[in-house]
Amino acid sequence: MLAFLGSALAAAAPLSAILDHESAIGRSTAFLKEQQGRLSLPDAIAAFQAGRFSPGNSPVLNFGIGSKPAWIHFAVDNPTATPLQKVLSIETSWLDRVEVYFQYRGRTVAAWRVGDTQPFAQRPVMSRYFVFDHAFEPGISDVFIRVETPDPMVVPLYLQNPETSRLRQMQQELSYGIVYGFLLALMAYNAILFASLRSSRYLYYALYLAMFVAMNVAYTGHGFAWFWPDSVRWQQWSNPVLMVLYGVSGLVFAIRFLDLQVYFPRVRKAVIGFCAAFGSLLTAAILLGNQKVALLVAFSFAFLFSVVMLLLGVISVRAGQKPAKYFLIAALSAMVGALLTTLSVWGFIPHNSWTFRAVEIGMQLDATLLALALAYQLRMGQEERIRAERLAQLDPLTGLNNRRAFYDKTSPLWGHAIRHGHPTSVMLLDIDLFKRINDTHGHAHGDEVLKATAAILRQSIRLGDVLARWGGEEFIVFLPETGQAEAAMLAERLRAAIAGMRVPHETGASAVTASFGIAQKKPAHHTLDDLIAAADECLYQSKQQGRNRVTAALV
Repeated sequence: MLAFLGSALAAAAPLSAILDHESAIGRSTAFLKEQQGRLSLPDAIAAFQAGRFSPGNSPVLNFGIGSKPAWIHFAVDNPTATPLQKVLSIETSWLDRVEVYFQYRGRTVAAWRVGDTQPFAQRPVMSRYFVFDHAFEPGISDVFIRVETPDPMVVPLYLQNPETSRLRQMQQELSYGIVYGFLLALMAYNAILFASLRSSRYLYYALYLAMFVAMNVAYTGHGFAWFWPDSVRWQQWSNPVLMVLYGVSGLVFAIRFLDLQVYFPRVRKAVIGFCAAFGSLLTAAILLGNQKVALLVAFSFAFLFSVVMLLLGVISVRAGQKPAKYFLIAALSAMVGALLTTLSVWGFIPHNSWTFRAVEIGMQLDATLLALALAYQLRMGQEERIRAERLAQLDPLTGLNNRRAFYDKTSPLWGHAIRHGHPTSVMLLDIDLFKRINDTHGHAHGDEVLKATAAILRQSIRLGDVLARWGGEEFIVFLPETGQAEAAMLAERLRAAIAGMRVPHETGASAVTASFGIAQKKPAHHTLDDLIAAADECLYQSKQQGRNRVTAALV
């Protein structure tokens, strides 16, 4: 017994049972990897007594992917005269087999065999981690733990008072609730956008978020605790499968969001090939039942996925895509987070709460920035549609309404005038001898005449009037709440203004005149076209009577 205790003290000082150890206790442990077959508990104790255990050199022990099984030892000293209740937790959810032996005075007083190869209900404490309640007797107790898994063998050990452990678990679950709530809200919002706008980029973004949540739920142990507590086989394969699906969903979203099929079709094919290659490797590993290879494929894909997303953002920004700036920053955030988590789980950097959960922080930044990018794309699309609709209603030369816009804008005004019997008039005008202007000075000068005429009309009409280019050298003005006399007075002012303008050309300036036709709504005018036809008849009379005049229909 003295040799046993001496070996324990040589490895690491016992942990005091009266203290509340807030941090992981890896530095207070010693470990031994099995090299030549399985060691039993007596074999492990003998190896420990022989000094073959190595001291833990970090707060969290990390043996990497596919490590051989390891034995871990630490001692606990209860200096009081009564047992002290403590909670031992191993805060990694994916360990296949975990054996825990509590030893006191050379005999095993409690033993547990757990792991995610067993149904969740067989755990002594219903937690997503491996948690054990134990009352340490006065004096020195020893704890031996055997861990076996093809997954990353990360062993964060905590020995805490029950209240501290409960509070720690509650804080963790609250933080996960915030993460899941935020991401699920974004996912639902984008699913609604897809349902209303029928744009696949919102669907792919919602799928990308869903795959991250599914992956996170799996590797944090929430999935085994909540959704598949009896599906032991799926628990073995859920992490590599969901890691790859998460990456694939992200790249599918990137293809659609960055319009790779338009800007970079070859890059799109390469990305699809990249996904297909790793998907095939993972499928082969699953069919062969090689979990270690599947995990190596998944972690390699997770690392390369972050790099590819970053590169896609870079080339899209260089191609001048404005939303790609958001994408690039989002990809960088996600890449840093995923890289830190991957490296910490793989054992290349220290494993702690910040490095392990860095992917969640990065993903929240990524999700926020991508949501902003999608909103920016939506706003750009709306502005483009408004611009296109506006251009579709404007005459490109003069900037006035075209016929389509004229009818769109006057339809409600005409309906109001018909229902309430309000006076309404239409004014048609035609530039006199416009063909001669074109033939003499060229079409470019004719265009300048049209623009100059449009400018005078635009400046002279009243608020509420509807002005449009009717076609060729003809213009039309819809005059709501206007009788024929008032319309004729306005037409006369316009006629005089046009007659007084000069449009310069290479050898001088052109004098321009216009003929006008005015008609007021009558009971016989059942449609707006009827009223326009009446105004057109008056315009014809102005032309016949010598041009540069205003003719109004008889009331």
